[in-house]
Amino acid sequence: MAPREEQLIQDFIIGQQRFLPETASISEMVEAQAQHRPDAEAITAPERLPLTYSRLYEHVRYVVNALNAAGVGRNDRVAVVLPNGPEMAVAFLAVAAGATFAPLNPAYRASEFEFYLSDLNAKAVIVQSGIDSPAIGVAQARGIPVFWLSPSSEEGAGLFSLAGQDGRFASTNGHRHEYGFAGASDVALVLHTSGTTSRPKMVPLTHANICASAHHIRASLAIDETDRCLNVMPLFHIHGLIGALLSSVSAGAAVVCSPGFNAAKFFAWIEAFQPTWYTAVPTMHQAVLARAGQNKEIIARYPLRFIRSCSAALPPQLMKNVEEAFHAPVIEAFGMTEASHQVASNPLPPLKRKPGSVGVAAGPDVAIMDEAGNLLQRGETGELVIRGRNVTLGYENNPNANGSAFTRGWFRTGDQGYLDSEGFLFITGRLKEIINRGGEKVSPREVDEVLIEHPAIAQAVTFAAPHATLGEDVFAAVVLREGSSVTETEIRAFASQRLTDSKVPRRVLIINEIPKGPTGKLQRIGLADKLGITSNLEHADSSVSIVAPRDEFEVQLMNIWEKLLKIRPATVKANFFELGGDSLSGVDLILEIEQAFGKSLQPDILLQAPTIEELAGIVRQKSWVAPSASMLSAMKSDGSRTPFFWVHAVGDTILRCRDVAVTLRPDQPFYVLQSRGLDGKQSPHNRLKTMAADYIKEICAIQPDGPYYLSGYSSGGVVAFEIAQQLLAQGKQIALLSLIDTRLLDAQYTPDLKLMNSKLYRFADRFDFHVRNLLMADAKSQLSYVLDGIQQKIARAFNKVRSKIFRDPEPSSARIYRQVRETNLQAIRGYKPQMYPGRITLFMSSEEHVRSSLDSRLAWSKLAADGLEVHLMPGDHLTILRDPHLKVLAERLETCIDRAKVQKTVRQSEQKY
Repeated sequence: MAPREEQLIQDFIIGQQRFLPETASISEMVEAQAQHRPDAEAITAPERLPLTYSRLYEHVRYVVNALNAAGVGRNDRVAVVLPNGPEMAVAFLAVAAGATFAPLNPAYRASEFEFYLSDLNAKAVIVQSGIDSPAIGVAQARGIPVFWLSPSSEEGAGLFSLAGQDGRFASTNGHRHEYGFAGASDVALVLHTSGTTSRPKMVPLTHANICASAHHIRASLAIDETDRCLNVMPLFHIHGLIGALLSSVSAGAAVVCSPGFNAAKFFAWIEAFQPTWYTAVPTMHQAVLARAGQNKEIIARYPLRFIRSCSAALPPQLMKNVEEAFHAPVIEAFGMTEASHQVASNPLPPLKRKPGSVGVAAGPDVAIMDEAGNLLQRGETGELVIRGRNVTLGYENNPNANGSAFTRGWFRTGDQGYLDSEGFLFITGRLKEIINRGGEKVSPREVDEVLIEHPAIAQAVTFAAPHATLGEDVFAAVVLREGSSVTETEIRAFASQRLTDSKVPRRVLIINEIPKGPTGKLQRIGLADKLGITSNLEHADSSVSIVAPRDEFEVQLMNIWEKLLKIRPATVKANFFELGGDSLSGVDLILEIEQAFGKSLQPDILLQAPTIEELAGIVRQKSWVAPSASMLSAMKSDGSRTPFFWVHAVGDTILRCRDVAVTLRPDQPFYVLQSRGLDGKQSPHNRLKTMAADYIKEICAIQPDGPYYLSGYSSGGVVAFEIAQQLLAQGKQIALLSLIDTRLLDAQYTPDLKLMNSKLYRFADRFDFHVRNLLMADAKSQLSYVLDGIQQKIARAFNKVRSKIFRDPEPSSARIYRQVRETNLQAIRGYKPQMYPGRITLFMSSEEHVRSSLDSRLAWSKLAADGLEVHLMPGDHLTILRDPHLKVLAERLETCIDRAKVQKTVRQSEQKY
């Protein structure tokens, strides 16, 4: 490094360490901006008016006064359970200005709220009006006042009113005198560290802590009044609260508060709000990068000044790809809750950035310490330690944790790393994540970075798996790039050329999605358990580290799994769905089992027995009797919310609905109605009205009275429509009728039905579909798309000819599915719908033929007396129920459910008065 550049780096480090904030509390920070730039935008959001700094300061004063009037003052804990968005952002600034802000993930279950509200000793809980949360019941049971936040949607983004359950913001128990704005030494924010390996620890952060960190981030990124940050991080996490929001407020800049990360909407937000930067975790950058090629014009029209990455290791190759796509520098930083977020950061150009390094000290003092507490020289590896204004004074009510966390005034971070000769920090892994392979220490991050260099791999996470003799062994889970193909053997060979033998993963699991935490981080600790990998306790003296097949049944099943999933399971305890199995491969699995063992199983058996070990226990039974297929299946029966009933496509199986059930809120009961006759004993329904009547009997056995929440996918939407009609005729209430990509095939409402069923129309439809897919892809993907299509055509033609020549017997399950589907489709086609005296919500896939979408909207709009609400969803007819599109659909469905509940409450109030 040139002497001049080295001096600039040192000036950058010293500047961060000595930088003292002009304001040491949130109220002072917001007030200063309101006086300096009263009409400047502070907060904005999709479909909302911008909120100015002067109006923001007025609202902060309103909230503090309201809290004080309710007996809530400085250092009182207020648990806030709100969805991501501008209200959550303003609630943080306002509540923390006069009390202690304690954000909780809205997705928590009741048991989790029990723990956190108790641990916090919460003085009050704030929830959004109209949204049913288990936090409400938990708080009421504990005698904690619940305050309702009602967004002021017609005013500036983030503004809201507060009220108690009786409509007034009544006083809480107790009397306090510490009212008004909080000071620098008061606790502004309380967060919990991850409880992956131990009980979550409570981290109190003072106003001085978080304001110092905000100013450090502002200085390191040179944020000023002209900047605008697009925040996609959750605001119950330190990254979003300080890294995006408070750092911007400290500079008088603007923040775009999105409802949460959504790759499908990301570039539309870029175009609408023209931000100068955004901050995210690597998995989010990867999802954005996947869509960058289709949005080059937006990137060119609205260039970003820089992109920030933090909270997880950024693979150098991903950094390079993002920079090339956006033509902007990617600034990797390192942060943690105990440091009020930022610890280190790479400098902005023209100063040097080092891929693989989290940068230089950018706030607190940074050093490396050995186990004995001695500070190490540069180049030596040890534990990262920090100290400074932004570092917490200690965990709350946890002397044992504080005793081990602090040494001679330094806070031990638990991260292993080293400082190079130029002061750049390299994190080699979490000390708890280091894999101890028979005494050899392996850094999983080092292996990650090698695997991600493979051109076919999109994501990789290396983790420790139990081993009977070594203690731990090296395993890895990878997700492939779309359209890529590679075997486990090829991946291990690739790694062996770049790593020593002890670091090469013993097994590489190729899966559809790696489990992530609520902030988007890949989950390394506990991944072995999630994938069913355990030590082979039955053969303790064996070198095999997993439970291998133990008889012919498990051997055959493992071979079937390998054939269908293109991966050999590491253990007979591996979960079919967690290894990438879906509804289609699930049906294929059942058919393969029938051919191999001569036993006919229902597809939902995989929901009760998703492992090789459990399935083998079933097929071993000599006197096997296939259970009857019930028309109603409980995918999730527990939860505090009103049940949600889903009708899948006729003739289909309930496996397709599993992903929908697990993607919706954890406390949302989810029931699926499936076709009669899948057991091969009962006859399928041949009249839709009879089918709906039988389904209603099943529904009412679970929920005798309304309001009902109904949904149907594809042709199942027509069935859901008739169910709603019959329930209304019985005098029962329908809160929500949602149809998922449902076309109404009736000539009365679709005038060109004859044309749509013609071969020419279908050919034109498919031709248009393929042309649009090719236009959206790059040259390499276009070639792959064409070759894959040709290969599929050849394979289908070959199988058709082969079946005719050899007359392969059709499995009985396949024959049953086909018969049920054909009979149900006849019932659908013979159905004559009548006007529906309510509102219909239609979710249409955006990648289907435009004419088909218009036909569907036209047909349903003629039947909806109270109007048709249409939502265009990413994906086509099949992928709309697969990730990443399924997450978007689930989020929109939840919004519709919440809104329907609010409307129900309003109607009940109107009827009462």
